[in-house]
Amino acid sequence: MKKIIAVLLLIGGCLSTAYAQNTDNFISATIDGKEWKAEAKRLKIPFRKKEFNYLALVGFKVNPDEQLWVRLYYFTESLKPGTYPIEDLTEMEKRNYKPKSENGLFALVDYTEETQKMGHGFHDGESLSGTVTITAATATSVEGTFEATLNGVYYEKRVLATLSGSGLRANLGKKILTSAGAGVVASTDPHDHDRSKKMKDTDTIKVANGQFKVDWTRDEEK
Repeated sequence: MKKIIAVLLLIGGCLSTAYAQNTDNFISATIDGKEWKAEAKRLKIPFRKKEFNYLALVGFKVNPDEQLWVRLYYFTESLKPGTYPIEDLTEMEKRNYKPKSENGLFALVDYTEETQKMGHGFHDGESLSGTVTITAATATSVEGTFEATLNGVYYEKRVLATLSGSGLRANLGKKILTSAGAGVVASTDPHDHDRSKKMKDTDTIKVANGQFKVDWTRDEEK
C-alpha cells in the first residue's frame, strides 16, 4: 500500500504543473441550501456521429469528493445565448441519448458527493428537470446560470472491493488526480463509481442560483 501511495503522489506532482488551476473559471450553486463553488474545467468529447455537439463543464472538490456537472448538447455550429431545458437523465438513457428535438440545445445537470471516508459511499443527483440560461458564448468560452431539480440516488462499494482494498486504491488514484487539477482525466461521467452498486433509496436534490463561467482559450492556443 505504501508503494502504491508513493507512486500516486509522484503522478499527482507531475500533473500539478500540466493542470494548473484557473481560478477565473468556476461553477457555483446553492445545493439543498448549502453554498457550493469550485474551479470549473471543460470536458469535450468528439462523437463519431456529428448529429450534435457536446460540451461538459465540471467543478471538482476533494476530501470529500464532490462534482457538479453541466452538460450541454447543441444542434447548431456554436452555442447561442438563450434559456434551454434540462433533461431527465433516466429518460435520456432510455432513448440512448437521442434528443426529443433536433433543434436548439438541451442540458443535463448532475451532482455527486462522497458520503463516507475514502469513497465507500456516494450520494448522487441525477439530472431531472430545470433550465440552463446561456448569457454569453464564444468559440472558446461560455457563461450562464441554471436552476435544477435532481433525482437523488445512493451508491455503496461492493463487499469484495472493500475487503480486497481495490476500491480504496481506485479512490486514492482519483483523489490525487483531482487534487492535481486533472479531475477530467480521473472521471468522464458524474456517476462513474468504481466497484460500486446503486442502492434502492432515493430522494430529491434542489440546485438553485447556479452560475458558471469557463474560458478555454489558453487550451486552444497550446
